[in-house]
Amino acid sequence: MRGLNCRRRITIARVQNSRNRQVTFSKRRNGLFKKASELSTLCGAYVAVVIFSSRNKIYSCGHPSVEFIVDKFLGENPQPDTDASNPDTDAPNPDTDAPNPIIVTHQNAYVERSIKN
Repeated sequence: MRGLNCRRRITIARVQNSRNRQVTFSKRRNGLFKKASELSTLCGAYVAVVIFSSRNKIYSCGHPSVEFIVDKFLGENPQPDTDASNPDTDAPNPDTDAPNPIIVTHQNAYVERSIKN
């Protein structure tokens, strides 16, 4: 028999009630972001999490930043100590090809989210 303080096992299945599903999504999304932040802090790992909701909204979390991690993943050799407040860091590089669609999508979602809030 399980102890009284043990967590009970849940079945992994789609939540049918839309309100409950949204609450579950928000809680689990925040939990993933918190775990990613902890992993980065404790282990010095570069971490990026990008989540597309069922309503096609994009949520992201990255340490040091999502853009840095995506660039590193794609082999573009970004500088880890770039300052987001420095306007020169966002200057286009004429040596690169067209903008990365992942980054463009992320930036567009960020702008849309900023406008709605």
